[in-house]
Amino acid sequence: MSSWEHLQSVLMQVQNRRIRAEFSDVTSDDDDDITTPRSSLRSACLLRDSDSATMTLLRMFLYYVMLEGAQAMHPPLYIMPTDRYQQMVKFAPQVTLYFKEDRSDVEDGFAPIDAVLSFRIEGFTELTMTPAEAHKLANKIRQEFATGNGYRWRKGRTKLSYTDRVKGYVLRVHAASEAEGREVIRKVLSIQNDTLRDEHLTINTLAETPSIVPPNQFVYGKTRRKPRKRPVGYVRFTWAEMHLHGVPDAIVLVDRSGRRRTALIAA
Repeated sequence: MSSWEHLQSVLMQVQNRRIRAEFSDVTSDDDDDITTPRSSLRSACLLRDSDSATMTLLRMFLYYVMLEGAQAMHPPLYIMPTDRYQQMVKFAPQVTLYFKEDRSDVEDGFAPIDAVLSFRIEGFTELTMTPAEAHKLANKIRQEFATGNGYRWRKGRTKLSYTDRVKGYVLRVHAASEAEGREVIRKVLSIQNDTLRDEHLTINTLAETPSIVPPNQFVYGKTRRKPRKRPVGYVRFTWAEMHLHGVPDAIVLVDRSGRRRTALIAA
């Protein structure tokens, strides 16, 4: 079996299972049935053994991009356009750090665990923040979070809240332990050469012990798994970006994912 034949076989097995589930309302067992709009779409999306690589890509493009609107390529979001938000809100420069569970660690049936930490760069405005200052931030972030294979820490059910609004910090870290949460906060503070002060820190642990695998519930006509509450698992630094009032696109400071082509530093 050639490498293309093997790839095609795996694609057909995985993708056609999804297509049949999506079009389970089509009563016809004939994969070539195009007599109704739904059966016609199913027939066009199903991968065939006789397909060329180009035809395979076109069928997947039809399903994921044209029919699904590329929803499978990103999680559902509550958002508004950047320009509308910036019309409503004036803000100090904000740095956001993204962490995500390694693909190999993601359990079947669940989305990857992630974490987002952000802080304000007090003392700067959109008029005084310069590319040179952004590079300084990027270098500090690389030093703290992007060396080697990227900084990895364990999320959990101990909540550490670090609030120092004068210096721009409102951090919420859900860690596996107090010690691990403190380490994460220290590393974030070190980006601006700040140190952790206990008077700004509060620690809470969940009184309950939520199930690692939440039960199902019947919502909107279907049985769906309940959202996980403070899921436990390792997350790794992925990228950091800065949001600046008056600049519509995020300024990518550091990127380990290889997906952010405008990053100041590719780690």
